[in-house]
Amino acid sequence: MSNSGDRFRVERDGPVARVILSQGAEGNTLAPPDMHAIGAAIRAEGTDKGVKLVVVTGEGADFCLGRRIVPGVTPPADAREFRERVADAILGVYENLRMTPVPVLAAVQGRARGFGCAFAVQADVTIAEQGAQFSLPEMDANLPPTLAISAALPKMPAKAVLNMVLTRDPIDAETAFAFGLVSAVAPRGGLTAAIDAYIAKLADRDRDALVAVKEYMRLAPTMDLAGQARYGANLIAVEMTSQDKA
Repeated sequence: MSNSGDRFRVERDGPVARVILSQGAEGNTLAPPDMHAIGAAIRAEGTDKGVKLVVVTGEGADFCLGRRIVPGVTPPADAREFRERVADAILGVYENLRMTPVPVLAAVQGRARGFGCAFAVQADVTIAEQGAQFSLPEMDANLPPTLAISAALPKMPAKAVLNMVLTRDPIDAETAFAFGLVSAVAPRGGLTAAIDAYIAKLADRDRDALVAVKEYMRLAPTMDLAGQARYGANLIAVEMTSQDKA
């Protein structure tokens, strides 16, 4: 088990690595140093050959209420410092989620605001409990949430993202599912059971096959149709002719 200033902890459950946001009383908010640490932890766990799935959960009523403002810490003085101290930390989490070899599943209850919403949409699989709410409220402070938009655009219709940004209104789990922000909606009170059922579907699968699917889903959308087909053929050829399956 590891932690970062008690903002989160990591637990192993067989082939599953669980990354648990552990400050539920504070809405599981994360400051940039926390973001660096949790992104690195997710990627490190998913790189371990014994892990087939990384599950990210939050304790308390809400999954994550966004970026944590630390009292006494001087705000960035200029654009360069903001990029280095804040933006790079957020972008680093997105990169680590993409580059984690195995699927990353986010389990969302309550509210996912700002960075929490962006994290949920960037994860490979997101299961939301009925009653969960997703929002991008940064424009309340006239702050364009362009980093969150960059996470959402590959997964959601542009008009849906823009509407969330401009209105700042939260959307419910069912709407988030319709928009492609979440993969499935669990019944109220049934989030843990839904996650366990999902884990059961992956736990006995070959890790190399899961890695191949994750890699294909990461790279194929940037290719033309012919490239997608040929890359898919290469990946499945490697998997089908590997020593374990020969």
